[in-house]
Amino acid sequence: MKHTAFFLALACLAVGSFAMRAQTPPTSCAPSGGLTFVCGVQNAEDLVVVPNTRWMLASGMAPGSGLHLVDTRAKRLTNLYAVGSANARADRTRFPNCPGPLDPKVAVLHGLSLRAAAAGRHILYATNHGGRESIEVFELDTTGAAPTASWVGCVPLPNGLAANSVAAFTDGTLVATVLITPDKTFEDAFAGRITGVVLMWAPGSPAFRPIPGTEMSANNGIETSPDDREFYVVSTTTKRVVAFSRANPGKPLRTAQLEEFGPDNVRWTSDGRLITAGMIDNEPSCGGAPKTEAGIRCPRGYIAATIDPKTMAVTELARGPSTPSFTGTAIAMRVGDELWLGSFNADRLAYRSLKP
Repeated sequence: MKHTAFFLALACLAVGSFAMRAQTPPTSCAPSGGLTFVCGVQNAEDLVVVPNTRWMLASGMAPGSGLHLVDTRAKRLTNLYAVGSANARADRTRFPNCPGPLDPKVAVLHGLSLRAAAAGRHILYATNHGGRESIEVFELDTTGAAPTASWVGCVPLPNGLAANSVAAFTDGTLVATVLITPDKTFEDAFAGRITGVVLMWAPGSPAFRPIPGTEMSANNGIETSPDDREFYVVSTTTKRVVAFSRANPGKPLRTAQLEEFGPDNVRWTSDGRLITAGMIDNEPSCGGAPKTEAGIRCPRGYIAATIDPKTMAVTELARGPSTPSFTGTAIAMRVGDELWLGSFNADRLAYRSLKP
């Protein structure tokens, strides 16, 4: 949310409210702008790939949209945690401060993070704005013909704060971004002023706490390093991805500077690079870079890029034109020779070939 691609929703979230604007009528699911679509999923803002499988998970950043399972081979989508398909079993030992299961009718799932657990199982974390501001926790079972998910707990956010993205370390410690704190504004973010922060929660801790030194403009996507020593934070309005030390986060280690788009979410690729995506700033039909909420709604093209985590060198992976049926690009994931795109605004996922 999460933006040159996210601010309409995220600005609302940052002040502790989430008012989804009225959805426009569904448009044709026919390919457009070089993209092919999987329709029927509302506001799939974030995506994560289940390693070594055909499966991908998609969030649903609209009330009741839920958590979704994507078959990247068959190009089909089913609900994992939504009305009529919600399984819950509270783990009070790990999450004693969670008030109870997430109501799928009001769930507004935003950023995702997936970590391997026991054989055939993963833990999925999702930022949520429906009914409560929280990190919701699901256990994903991949031992069957298709993965299943059960809700197991949550970690509430401090009063007045809304998490944008979440990432997990191996020991279960969570880091989550806050795009705009209650004392800052949407205008502050567009002006490049500091508006957000990273929060941390460790198992056994009573609550999230801010990490001094992680304050940036529009803290957005976040990811942890495989060795647990670093984490990477997106500053959307300054078009940066910043590396921090987990042990000493007070001073940034390295910075990747992007030029044509504000990155949104950030994730690992299978070959050990970071991948990010967002909307193109200089869209002539939109009057240039967005400076207002109307500018965010305007259909814009997208760019996906990878980042070398050691040098922070940026390599463009793909770009595409403005496509009115798919706006608000927020995440890119590579699956084989295909690039999948999620959106904070569309009623579909998009994919395209990366072959020359």
